[in-house]
Amino acid sequence: MEENFDIPWQVTKYEGANSKGRPVYFDVDDFEEIVEHYVFSNLFEEAIAAAHYACKLHPSSVPLILLKAQLLANLNQEDDALILLSKVESLEPNNNDIYLTKGAIYSQLQDYKKAIEEYNKAIGTADDPDYIYCNIALEYENLGNFDKTLEYLDKALNVNPDNDLAIYEAAYCFDLLSLTEEGIAFFQKLIERNPYNAEAWFNLGVSFINAGLYENALEAFDYSLIINKNHDQSWFHKGYALSLLDRHLEAISAYESSSPDDDNDVMKLFYIGECYEKLDDYANALQYYRKCSQLDPEMADAWIGIGVCEMELGNAQDAVKFMEHGLMFDNDNVNYLCLLGNTYSMINDQESAQKAYEQALEIDPSDEESWLEYAEALYNLGDPAGAIELLSRGIEALPGFSSILYAMAAIHFLIGKPDEGGFCLEEAWATDPENLDNIIKRFPKLKDNNDYFEAIDRLK
Repeated sequence: MEENFDIPWQVTKYEGANSKGRPVYFDVDDFEEIVEHYVFSNLFEEAIAAAHYACKLHPSSVPLILLKAQLLANLNQEDDALILLSKVESLEPNNNDIYLTKGAIYSQLQDYKKAIEEYNKAIGTADDPDYIYCNIALEYENLGNFDKTLEYLDKALNVNPDNDLAIYEAAYCFDLLSLTEEGIAFFQKLIERNPYNAEAWFNLGVSFINAGLYENALEAFDYSLIINKNHDQSWFHKGYALSLLDRHLEAISAYESSSPDDDNDVMKLFYIGECYEKLDDYANALQYYRKCSQLDPEMADAWIGIGVCEMELGNAQDAVKFMEHGLMFDNDNVNYLCLLGNTYSMINDQESAQKAYEQALEIDPSDEESWLEYAEALYNLGDPAGAIELLSRGIEALPGFSSILYAMAAIHFLIGKPDEGGFCLEEAWATDPENLDNIIKRFPKLKDNNDYFEAIDRLK
């Protein structure tokens, strides 16, 4: 590393004296320069040796003792570091760097309560107490006490509303705890104190997305971008909110505005590809998904995306290959297994389709959509008896799920068994009458089935 920067004259003189076994004297600042050079060069043994020599010459120098303590902690000699710090505490009891260093060492030792005690001692004389509040918040986070974490992050932001670390950690806690409404209230309060904080507006937008309030999210991201037009995350999440509102062309424009100089941002490229896919522009979608697969060959989403596009373009055989490749990197993904099963059914490979669907059900037997897609695939493959048998298993696995009962009713009507169909329909209706409209979306042939409509008339 040393050829990348100039070696300070102090280091040259220090090493020259050492090589000849001669004593050498430097003042405190010069010794700090020597130690920091070794640290920067990742020469920690040399750094600790220099610090030890410096402390012999300047035994009352708190900066040098702190530097030595930090080095000892870096070398996993935390107990020695704490002994050294306890001694120096009597020299300058109001030096908050001592308590900050002790707090960091206790945190390294995973003694988070002691770390909090030391950080609290540093607050009274701190120039930037907000950062100490953040340290305390992180220790409470380590203890799993998120109420206290948020309390101290709020204290930090009361002192300094522009503390981005506190904003980031607060957002993380609200997301981790699924406290969507609380997150919205927190960031709205922060914006009242500092309406020109782009990070606060951005995180408010994310909270609105989590609450399903996509229009509100767009407004928040726009305010963030008014304050900082180069806020990449706001552009990216604006694109995401627009896509959730099915405004895919606008979403593409927003995604492209995020990290505009980075043509290798895989997630940006993937989401743009997804927008094109939802616009049924499969040629453009393929272009983006393929770029993702080149940049990250183990990105399952990209390979599955390619497979979906190939399937929609009528290339089901190719689609199977791409989906199988994608599942190599995410083989427990139930949605992907169902997509693969559906693609196999399109090429009339019933055995492979059943294998994919059965694997999905084995992973998550509580996934209602897997049962329904599997049954639909079996029916379309000309195996209604197999579909009915499968749905019977589904009813046992998920009793009271109306969609499975509706699907059972539909297949019975379609194979000319109106009595059985009517019975299942009554049970499904009694469980959830609102779900009736979805049955024809899954089984459109019911539109021409008189028995089905007569059964509905009897229900109503």
